[in-house]
Amino acid sequence: MKMNIRKYLPSAPSGDFIVFGYTPLCGTCKVAERMVDILPGLTGLEVMKINLNYEEALTQAYQLMSVPVLLIIREGQVVEIVYRFESVTNIYEIIRKVLTIQSM
Repeated sequence: MKMNIRKYLPSAPSGDFIVFGYTPLCGTCKVAERMVDILPGLTGLEVMKINLNYEEALTQAYQLMSVPVLLIIREGQVVEIVYRFESVTNIYEIIRKVLTIQSM
């Protein structure tokens, strides 16, 4: 059974969106956040940033293993989890492929 992310994030936007999970003391998260800040302009998707220190239920439900993490959401369902933030281009391509495939 698929879980709806709104169970864990009731303030999540409607439609497709991205969740950026981080922790405040994570240096890599700060670098990744700069990449993520560019995504709304490229994809038109809203980015919801969440401090995973306060989202234990979400972390356990989706078995999130490390930060930073990007969750790509389609119609309330997590369709992809990304841990590697190689470049903005790489992240954009992952989002484009996942959402194109999922919309078919």
